[in-house]
Amino acid sequence: MSQSFTSQKYFSQINLIYFTQAGVMLVFAAVVFALVYSGQFVPTADQSLADNLTYLLTAVVIVGYAGAHFLYRHMLSRIDKTKDLKQKMPGYLPALLARSACLELPGMLAAVVLFLTAKLYLFAIPVFTFIVFYLMRPTPASIAEDLQLSDKERSMLNDPNAIIAER
Repeated sequence: MSQSFTSQKYFSQINLIYFTQAGVMLVFAAVVFALVYSGQFVPTADQSLADNLTYLLTAVVIVGYAGAHFLYRHMLSRIDKTKDLKQKMPGYLPALLARSACLELPGMLAAVVLFLTAKLYLFAIPVFTFIVFYLMRPTPASIAEDLQLSDKERSMLNDPNAIIAER
């Protein structure tokens, strides 16, 4: 038996998943920041390790952000644009989750490196990543643009009672 999703239900569910990923990353980073800032954690005394972790983090940030963009675009390009909206939407969710996972990784790793090195400026990475999450959140307009939807399909996305996906 298939389950149908209205536009309103679909957006509430994908936004719940999406912002849970971003929220967990930010809360974890905030807890780590509070522990390090309060002095309740002693960072590593090995400066070489701290430097190597910081370099690794820089690489992960670059690869994570670039990967989020290119993987998302690649996965969207594999969705058949000639199909109707109900058949396009199941391909959109994995692309969105892959992009958010690629964005989440640098933020989580930054919190871990902050925990190990006590370099407080690293807290900026999870905060910036959360802002990127917010700016790139799935909206009817962004989905319509990303999937190159017709005017009829755009109106279905904007209608809270229209069935836009099935499982």
